[in-house]
Amino acid sequence: MISYNETGVLAGLRTALIIILFIGGGIAVVLSIAAFFGDTWWPFDYAANYRWQLMWGLILVTIVYTIVARGFASIIFLAAALLNAWLISPLWLNEQPAATGENGVRIVHADVYPGVTDRAFALRWFIGTEADLILVAGTTAEWIETLAGDGFPYTVIAKPEIEGDAGIVILGTEAWPVEVTRSDVFEEPIYRITVGANGETVNVVTTWGDLNSSQTNADRLAARLDAVSEAVTSSTHPVAVVGNLGTTRWTHGMQTMRDTIGLRDATEGSGYLPTSPVSGIPVIGGWIGIPVDVVLLTNEITPLELSTGPDIGANHLPVTIVVGPAFQG
Repeated sequence: MISYNETGVLAGLRTALIIILFIGGGIAVVLSIAAFFGDTWWPFDYAANYRWQLMWGLILVTIVYTIVARGFASIIFLAAALLNAWLISPLWLNEQPAATGENGVRIVHADVYPGVTDRAFALRWFIGTEADLILVAGTTAEWIETLAGDGFPYTVIAKPEIEGDAGIVILGTEAWPVEVTRSDVFEEPIYRITVGANGETVNVVTTWGDLNSSQTNADRLAARLDAVSEAVTSSTHPVAVVGNLGTTRWTHGMQTMRDTIGLRDATEGSGYLPTSPVSGIPVIGGWIGIPVDVVLLTNEITPLELSTGPDIGANHLPVTIVVGPAFQG
């Protein structure tokens, strides 16, 4: 701790540190509150994606500010940190409905944009998952078709319409039926795949898009979520929404969609599962990212298994989920 009796250089450094902490902590407090009003301005909604980072940043600021300044501002910083912690807590405190059995549909999603360090390794990992359905976002069909040789256990059942364009490549153990709709104005494709495996039939809805980091991307996200909502509500089977929708659970659009059509976040009860960006920093690297690759379920189904990883050399960790019927009690 720097003594309050210090003069000269140390006193100047302490003053500079207090100013930096006050400004940084103040910005984090403002963003923590403004994120509740994401429907008014896109930067507020964008900030909501980073509740986890805001929480830990405010905790750090609270500790250091208390040591060097002992000011009232530390109480405000701590209150804002606790606000974010309260919003994050359902990831640990909530539980998923009990399953009625042990069998289900295995789905793997991986966003590999803009590429992977070792395509052959990634493809081998996909095959090893023994998934019924694999959703590979941010890529073209060419590299999968090029690497896949004889005995490849999957069929490419959907891919970007324009050859060479990045999009979603969908692999199935069978040629599962695929319906494609498009979002208003921006014409982004929304896929709904009907998967039947292990005696269960599930509609899997997926799409791919950027975070709401600009007004245009925010408009795209709103149209994307509207199209996803329509794909869910018009389904005739239980639905799993799986993919990088370009948003996390805390944004206004995501919360509105979940509440309006009754989707449950399948990661609740599993803790904080960040998927991007992947970081190799020791200890904290696995906690730096945000959970942008989402899994949402209708009430009829529940996760039998849910995990992220491993690192396949992409900027996102893959997500693996097995869904089965939920006990209706």
